[in-house]
Amino acid sequence: MAATTKDRLAGDIETLRADVLKAGVLNAKALQESAELHVARLHDTAEATPALQDASFQVVTSVIAFARLLYSQAAISESEQARREALAAIDRLAAVLGHAGWRADSPLPA
Repeated sequence: MAATTKDRLAGDIETLRADVLKAGVLNAKALQESAELHVARLHDTAEATPALQDASFQVVTSVIAFARLLYSQAAISESEQARREALAAIDRLAAVLGHAGWRADSPLPA
């Protein structure tokens, strides 16, 4: 895979990580959309594998759980634990992508 494609995918992971890190009550609803957008972009480029599917599912569900806690104004300790879980899921997804194969029909240029 070309360096440009790898850089774009790494950028998606870093953007998602930054969205989770800076999330607050005011942008909690946008987190789900962000997670879904970035994960979909990764799936457009990486070959589908059970590991990628699982890691992607964990990212989206953990980000949604975190966003719900933020939006409901849950206890800080509870929402911070959910933030850490979402970040850990993003890290696992990044690790899976590091071993992923790449689709030949990817919409991203090689």
